[in-house]
Amino acid sequence: MPGVLVRRVAVAAACGGLALGPVAPAEADHGGGGPSASAVAAGKARVARLERQVSAAADAVNRAESALDGLRTQAEVAIESFDRARVAESQAAQAVVAAQVVVAAADDRVRAARGQLSRFAVAAYEGGGLSSLDAVLTSDGPAAMLYRLTALDAVARSQRDVLQVFRAATVYDGVVRAQASERLQQAHAATAAADAARQKAQTSVATQVQGVATLTTARQRLATMLTDARAHAGALEQARLAALARERAAAAEARRAAAARAARQRAEQQQPVGPVTVGGGGGGSGGGSGGGGSTVSAATEQGAVRAAESQIGKPYQWGAAGPDSYDCSGLVMWAYAQVGVQVDHWTGDQWNEGEHIPLSSLRPGDLLFFATDTSNPDTIHHVGMYIGNAQMVEAPYTGADVRISDAFRPDLIGAVRFYNR
Repeated sequence: MPGVLVRRVAVAAACGGLALGPVAPAEADHGGGGPSASAVAAGKARVARLERQVSAAADAVNRAESALDGLRTQAEVAIESFDRARVAESQAAQAVVAAQVVVAAADDRVRAARGQLSRFAVAAYEGGGLSSLDAVLTSDGPAAMLYRLTALDAVARSQRDVLQVFRAATVYDGVVRAQASERLQQAHAATAAADAARQKAQTSVATQVQGVATLTTARQRLATMLTDARAHAGALEQARLAALARERAAAAEARRAAAARAARQRAEQQQPVGPVTVGGGGGGSGGGSGGGGSTVSAATEQGAVRAAESQIGKPYQWGAAGPDSYDCSGLVMWAYAQVGVQVDHWTGDQWNEGEHIPLSSLRPGDLLFFATDTSNPDTIHHVGMYIGNAQMVEAPYTGADVRISDAFRPDLIGAVRFYNR
């Protein structure tokens, strides 16, 4: 299992190690020099992928370290068993030494018994034994005959005793020798087995230590790549925001120039000239029902942001403006009403009720508008309130709740800061 973990994390670290270079010209969006939305999305996806890999690598290290703890415990048990076997072997060797003393004593008894048997044999040979003729022809008479028979019987019994002692001593000698040898052999075998188990356990520990080191190195490499990927994704997003801001500014300037040309043409033709609007659909850089004048303060906008964020989690409902549910423009209207700014309940009106500002000047409380055609304000379909850090609070769509979302979507058409009213 640890070996599999090492391979998996190492492969993840190798596969994740893609170069994080500058954005290629092919990724530029609309020729504006910035990265495309797909490039930004790919950078974020890579960050998410590396985050998952780092998390998996950390889990792998934890599991490997846990397994290492178990193997270390097994090694300690094996070492203790080896030590115990060595003690038993030493005791067996001492028992052999003691048995050798016993065997030596038994050998002495065997030799003594063998000597006695030899002496009896010599005496019997030299004396010639007792025959029936001796009993008849003896000159000593019946009394001497009786004494001799009694003596020979005693000698016979003594011979039997000596023979029994010899046999017993021989058997005991063999038994002691065999038992001592068997115990020593068993002790040798137990020590060898314990030593093999000890060596195996120590080898497993060493292998696992190396595996943990490899996993840790792979995790550190993934973490470094994750840091680089986050920085790269952030740079992509900032570059895209800057490019979008440049594009919006250029588009606004083009609309203003077109409106100015149209106004001059109407004046030259002596036609009635109405209020000049920029961007089509009643949208423009400051025109609308709100009139002109100064925009709301940053403090007022912060108050509106706090009011909008207090409604997070409440459901979307088309046409609703609180306090229990909202649609997108309804949330904006309600939040600004809490700080004394009255605006209409429609994205088209809200687009015209403030000053159009570049994205580079955004501050919390400004409104972000989204359109199906980013060159035509008549196609605006959604509004959210910018809260900073490239995020906005919004009432998104049916089935979703008021939430915080990414602010800079591909369908972003522009930003508005309300006038004081």
